This record gives sequence, C-alpha cells and structure tokens, in this order.
Amino acid sequence: MRHRLVLATLACLFFGQPAAADADYPISLPPLPGEESAGEPDLGDPSPSSEPVESEADEDEDQQQVDTRELKPVAQPKVAPKKSKPSKPKPEKPAKVKGDAACDFRMPVYEHEVIEGEIVSSIAARYGVRVGAIKKLNPRLEINKVRAGQKIKVCPDIAPRLREEFTYAVKNGDNLSKIGEKYGLLAKEIVRMQHGKLRRRLDVNMNDLKLGDELTLVVDRGVLPEYAPKKDADRGTLKVGVVLEQGKGYFIKRPHLAYGTARTVKTIKAALSRYKQSKAGKGGPQVHVGDISARGGGPLKGHMSHQKGIDVDIGLVLKGEDANETRFRTGRADNLDIARTWALLKGFVDSEDVTAVFLDYGLQKLLYEHAKKQKVSESTLDVLFQYPRGKGRYFGIIRHWKGHKDHFHVRFRK
Repeated sequence: MRHRLVLATLACLFFGQPAAADADYPISLPPLPGEESAGEPDLGDPSPSSEPVESEADEDEDQQQVDTRELKPVAQPKVAPKKSKPSKPKPEKPAKVKGDAACDFRMPVYEHEVIEGEIVSSIAARYGVRVGAIKKLNPRLEINKVRAGQKIKVCPDIAPRLREEFTYAVKNGDNLSKIGEKYGLLAKEIVRMQHGKLRRRLDVNMNDLKLGDELTLVVDRGVLPEYAPKKDADRGTLKVGVVLEQGKGYFIKRPHLAYGTARTVKTIKAALSRYKQSKAGKGGPQVHVGDISARGGGPLKGHMSHQKGIDVDIGLVLKGEDANETRFRTGRADNLDIARTWALLKGFVDSEDVTAVFLDYGLQKLLYEHAKKQKVSESTLDVLFQYPRGKGRYFGIIRHWKGHKDHFHVRFRK
C-alpha cells in the first residue's frame, strides 16, 4: 500500500495536479459494451434538419460522464417549424372555346347593333367580311332595310370596337370631307348619321353646312378586350405543306419558299387563272409570285408572318421597262398598270377564302378610282376598300400596311 502512495506522490510531482473533475467522487467509468445505445439525455424534439447527429469524435477525450441529474438543458437554436399549407382542390379550368360553329370555330359570333345611318355594306366593311357572309348568318335579314337598334350577327375578321357618340358644332371653314378626315368618317356616313331637318338639307346638298350646325358623330374608341388580337397570332408552323409548282403565266421567285396549306395553294392557282382569263389579263406580263412559307413553316427572314402557309406576296403588274423585272418594284402612277393590277387583285378578293389584302393606301386610291370608272357598285367598293376612309381606320378587305408599295400581301382562311 505504501508503495502505491509513493508512486502516486512521485507522479503528482512530475506531471502536476489532476483536473478538478478527477477529484470528484464517484468517478464515472466509460460505458460498458452494450450500453452505448443509451445515448444522450432527451433535450426536446428539434427539427430534423436543424441538429446534426453527434459523432463519437465529439465525446469527451477522457470519456468521463457527468451525472445526468446535474445536466442542464443546452439552449437550442429556435427553428420555425415548416408550415404545411392545406392542400386545396384545384378548380377545373374551363374548356377553351375557339369559336362558334357558325364561324367555323375561328372566333365567337358577335352581335352588331345597328346605329343611325348604317347600311349592310358598311357593317360588312367594319368587320372585314363580305355581305354574303352576313346574309348567311342572318337568313331573314333584309339587306336594304336595316334600322337603328337592330342586332346583326357577324363572324368578325376585324376585331369589334367600342363606339362613342358626340355632338360636333360646325366651325368656320368646315365641310363634311374635312370633318370626316379628322374623325375617320366618310362624308356620306356623316350625312346618314343626322336627323330631321339637318338630314333632309344635307341629303339635297351635302355641302350646305351652316356655321353652328350641330352634327351627330359616332367614332371608334378601341378594340373590345375579348376580341383583342394576340401578339403571337402570326407565329406558327406548317404541318402539312403543299408546294406551289411553276405554271403558265406566273413566275415563282423562290420555289423553296412556296409551301402553303392545300387551301392556300388551290386559291392562288384559281385567282391566277381568273386573272389570265380576264380581258385585262390577256397578253400581259407574267405575274410575280413571292414567298408563301418555308417547308414546315416557322419564322421566315424578312417577314413578320409567312409562318403558317396562309400568306403570299404578289407583285404589282407594271408597264414599260419595269414590266418584266422579276424583283418587286415600287408602283407609281407612271409605271403601274392599273387595269391589270386591278384585275389581278380582283382575282383574289373574289374568293371567300381570302380574308385580307394589305396594300399601300396611295395605291389603293389609284385602284379604287379605276374600279369606280369601271362601274363597280358603291356597295362593293365600300366592302373591299379601306380607301377613302383614311389609312388609320381599319375597314374593308383591302387595307393599308407599311412596306407594301411594291407588292400586295394576301391572307387566306386557315
């Protein structure tokens, strides 16, 4: 025993004093094999992701344990428990309605309310359709007997617009043409909007305006939201393309971009045939056919549209040195073969499968005046041409679009 005390004394002198924990009794011994599973005391239920599992390397190097009754809980970082949102049943999305069967599912049927002075041809022009299409939707409609407040169904190729009625007091120097130009109205439309004595006076002489006369005017103020055109409406592809082959009487500028829908190609061929058989078309130069779409459709360099096989560019018929030029050349009063260009354009617009033609407003004027001299009815001109309403007024089948001075762009029904 004495030997043991001597050895302990020598050890203390050599190594120094023991740790304070070593002086306490009883000394905790390392756990026996099989007791390791007892683990640490329960300190609560922290979030699984907030506390890493403690490894053996974190244990006290001397493997000493303190009496668990004296162990104070260690403060744990507060972690907000994840709130689970109650699952709500997803509402069923309403089925997308592409349109009404009466409009071949292209758009919903729209009911137009007739205002004072409107006639069926002006209503057709307002929506970019033909009188025949309106008659088909309204079989009981009497074309020459429409009245204010009457409802007329239409499948609009031009979006319906809001309208506003107001009173305009005639000023010094005013005339109906000047007023109409300001508000996008024709002089004859302004006359038809009037009532009573003023209407009767203007029916006799539309220039008989007096200072202070109060005119009733109705103007467009914007597109109805539900009919607003989509920004990407011209984008798309051509799933089943048909190529327009070279033919007699016309020249295809870029054959690898002459793919269209079956309807488009068929309508182009029919229009060119009508032109060549017309009196004006006989003996004329070849028609220059521009791009339709690439094989498979999709974006086409130099074009905003021409992606879905429903568009084609057609060169103007020119005379003189420009007549046989294969490149599109700007049309002017001195080089445009007005008679032949009108006959070519008519070959297209006579088809109900043509929904729109885009052509410079100044060139419209030349063709409109020629057609009028050829005794084309006023109601037909009213339906076909945007001119003379002003390039800012979206009316008719033939409409202005910037960059169409050397050709006209034809849009076909899908």
